[in-house]
Amino acid sequence: MTATAASEQAIAGALAELVGAIGSTTFPSRFLGAMRALAGVELCSVFRCDRGQPVELLFAEGTPPTTDFPMRASLDYARNYWRSDHQITQLARSTRAGPVVVRKRASDIADPAWRAACYDRAGVAERLSIVLPGASILVANGYLTAARAPFATDDILRLETYAALLMAAVDRHQHAAASMFDETALVQSLMGLHCGLSIREAEISAAMILGETQDEIAVRTHLSHGTVVTYRRRAYGKLGVANRRDLLRLHRRLVSGEIPSSVVAT
Repeated sequence: MTATAASEQAIAGALAELVGAIGSTTFPSRFLGAMRALAGVELCSVFRCDRGQPVELLFAEGTPPTTDFPMRASLDYARNYWRSDHQITQLARSTRAGPVVVRKRASDIADPAWRAACYDRAGVAERLSIVLPGASILVANGYLTAARAPFATDDILRLETYAALLMAAVDRHQHAAASMFDETALVQSLMGLHCGLSIREAEISAAMILGETQDEIAVRTHLSHGTVVTYRRRAYGKLGVANRRDLLRLHRRLVSGEIPSSVVAT
């Protein structure tokens, strides 16, 4: 088998796994796998913005040197830097049909705070973005660190070829998944309570709501058991709950709308 044939086979396999994961908790990792097969992407984040509404992070995936970087950087971007990303916001407002792929290097970003929060902290060097304009705007970002070779022309061409399929999968997934039982959505809902939760504390709380044990959380997040317990205790104190039962009650109140939770603001 030639290198080209092997690459095409890997792409076909990754896309098949992505489609098969629609509506499941494995979709974010499968999406990253598809982006990696197409363009060598190491990290990814996907956002949605309905006209006139705040930006919503659908998911962030990847394993950089700091394990909470994808989620933290993505939430920072949604809250603080989305409006400054004129390349994306201009495309998002366009009336053209179909997705557009654009590139941004860390060195292109004039705002040092944006560059530090979303790029420099994990050594991210550049980004490829798929922007799908419409009443509900979808943006998928794929990132490379400085440890890897820059995106090649072939990487961009492959991403352009499959951009419509990738974004169709995202669109179908977001409608298939129950948002209040999606970890990323839960993290944002908990942080929307404005009780001082850190991102890591919200992640641990969301995982507890979804039924993970502290040991399982420790393995998945590459944290020690003691560190997970510390984050959980801090989160419980800020949320005003004493145990998992209270935490689940809080979640039910969020789902019912009894407790309003603001989404990530722009």
